[in-house]
Amino acid sequence: MAKFQVAGNSYIEIDDSQGVPRDMTPFLKEVESLGRKVSFLDVTGLADTAQRVIAGVETGQELVLRGLFDDAAGTGPDAVLSGIVGRVVTVSYGPAGHRTGQRRITGEFLCLGYRIIGRINHQVRFEARFRQDNAIAVTAWA
Repeated sequence: MAKFQVAGNSYIEIDDSQGVPRDMTPFLKEVESLGRKVSFLDVTGLADTAQRVIAGVETGQELVLRGLFDDAAGTGPDAVLSGIVGRVVTVSYGPAGHRTGQRRITGEFLCLGYRIIGRINHQVRFEARFRQDNAIAVTAWA
């Protein structure tokens, strides 16, 4: 997967352990790409001269977030992410922001892990890993 530095307009919100969406944008430095991807089914017949395929089911993707550690109660990434490890939560991503009409990628994700990385360039960082659970919705912010 490609890694992208979080642009100034990117927006990510993640449900906390109570199901309340929390804005993680101020803390993020890097997001591994998120979109839609499908598997394929081989339907090549005996009379075909080349392989033929059709779209299969949407495949689960892994979403990785990296950023600056902050242990602010209730709203910091440490409070939000440490409380959802092992749980399925809603993640919404706006690559260009979250103004009305801009692209919104939303889905349910299992939080596989959260860890504090340590100092990088005199800053304490974190990493959180998620695995897609069911289909991704690509819509627009309302």
